Amino acid sequence: MTGDSDRGPLPFIILAATGQDVRNCINCELCYHKIEGMEITFNEVMQAAARDDLSILKNPILWNCDALLETNLNCMGGIDIPKVIHALREEAEIRGFKF
Repeated sequence: MTGDSDRGPLPFIILAATGQDVRNCINCELCYHKIEGMEITFNEVMQAAARDDLSILKNPILWNCDALLETNLNCMGGIDIPKVIHALREEAEIRGFKF
C-alpha cells in the first residue's frame, strides 16, 4: 500500500496507536530543536500531523532524530513526542514511504 490511502486522517491514526492527540500541540516551540540531519523541527512535525499533512510521512526527520528523541523533551501540550514519531514511522512504512 502506498501514498494516499483510506487509512484515515493522521491525527486519528496517531491517537489510536498511541493515545496521543497531536491536535493538542500548541506550537509553543519547546520542542523547536534541530540537529544535523533534521530539516524541520518536532513542533513542525506535530503541526503537520495535526493538519493531516501526509508529506510528513515522506520527511527524513522521522529517521534522523533518534539522538534528539533520547533527550528529555517536555511538551506543554502533554504530547509524548517519541511515541508520535514512532507512530509516524510505522504509518510511513505501511504507506511505503520508508527511507
